[in-house]
Amino acid sequence: MLRIATVGVTSTLLLGTLATLPAFADDGTGTVTIAAAPASVDPEHPTATITGKVTGTDGAPVAAGTAVELTAPAGQGDVTAGSTDADGNYTATLSPNGTSDSVVVAASVPSLGLTSGQVTVAITRGQTDAVMNADKSTLDEGQSLTLSGAVTYNGTAVPGGKAVIGQTPDGDCTAPAMAPQTLTVGADGKFSTSVKPNCSGTFYVDTSPAGLYKGKRVTLGHTTVRYAGKLAFSATMDAYGQITAWTNLNSPSGGGQIYNRKVVLEYSANGTTGWKTVKTFADYGSGYKTSLRVYYSGYWRSRFLGDANFAPSVSPSKKLWRWSTKMTKLNASKTSIKKNKYITVSGYLSRWNTSKNGYAAFGGQSVRIIFRFKGKKTWYHVKWVKTDRKGHYSAKVRAYGDGYFAAVFAGTSDTWAAGTPNDRYVNTYAVPSPGQRSGPAPIVDVRPWRG
Repeated sequence: MLRIATVGVTSTLLLGTLATLPAFADDGTGTVTIAAAPASVDPEHPTATITGKVTGTDGAPVAAGTAVELTAPAGQGDVTAGSTDADGNYTATLSPNGTSDSVVVAASVPSLGLTSGQVTVAITRGQTDAVMNADKSTLDEGQSLTLSGAVTYNGTAVPGGKAVIGQTPDGDCTAPAMAPQTLTVGADGKFSTSVKPNCSGTFYVDTSPAGLYKGKRVTLGHTTVRYAGKLAFSATMDAYGQITAWTNLNSPSGGGQIYNRKVVLEYSANGTTGWKTVKTFADYGSGYKTSLRVYYSGYWRSRFLGDANFAPSVSPSKKLWRWSTKMTKLNASKTSIKKNKYITVSGYLSRWNTSKNGYAAFGGQSVRIIFRFKGKKTWYHVKWVKTDRKGHYSAKVRAYGDGYFAAVFAGTSDTWAAGTPNDRYVNTYAVPSPGQRSGPAPIVDVRPWRG
């Protein structure tokens, strides 16, 4: 029969051999003795035998089978009940659970009103061995790291208990430290968890085994974590295909703004697949900048390729989209005319129309008529003209000399620039009299488009 008492736990540790304590009775007669052997338990000897003798008022052993109750503080272990033999002796077993450093036991004989003194059984904890392993020693911030290990004693698994896993981060890390994780050691003595460390550093585990054991700290070798970076990205594209892109790389865990790294500009036609590197960014102010000329719409982004300290990263993509425009060949009312006289040039402007799945008239748009003299490269502005609702334009222009006329369209916010696919040659004759105009002033921003 098990009896759990509510008496307090004494701090006295009896480390000797078998100890016998005198008993007392409420009326001063009869005795109950109590002893424990061994006086200290450990993992290899986890129980102690409680023995004693009960005598009656006449000093003789009590009758065989007299019940003896053993008590110990609640929650500190189990102790069995006993009964006397023909010589008044009793035997019981104490099994401490290791929640305290010692267990105090007392005996009583309720039928005789007898109570013994107390005997203390000390606990000598066995030193466990612990191991911990990581599935990788180098990873990127945000990736999972699996930590696992085992607790043993003399090669045998020690189940239950706790394993507290934490990290000592390197001094240059500015991210919050990883919160320690408390794990329960399994029935096989093993423990395992996954963590996502923000910083490089050293992982450790503090084990607190259950029962008659003591734990220890085990430390892993250094774990390298490449800091995560975040790319901000912006880009513009004008009607002539000039793309200008900016990006900057920031790492909250790695100290903020990151400079002097290789960052590239990438392009994809659909924004999902087929990404390809187009150009490498150059350092610019607090970030990176690059520019190039293309003639296609699509999606753009920046990518950091990563290095020993920082993990690769990709920016959000940006859609740069313009619709195609097209100009017909430029017509001229005359191709031979007296110098400084007028001719009429005309043509059509259209743009891609998704609803029609083809080109349609692009009305209400400004078209510039330009001219260059034969044998020269400089183009001159001649006249602005608007397209009608059918995309047609027509302009009366002066023929300043032998040379070429063309028309260009500068595009809109969502369309490409375009130019006539031809330069219409006009031959002039006769020499103008003094004072007559010899030609318009040249301009430098006209870009005839042959896309």
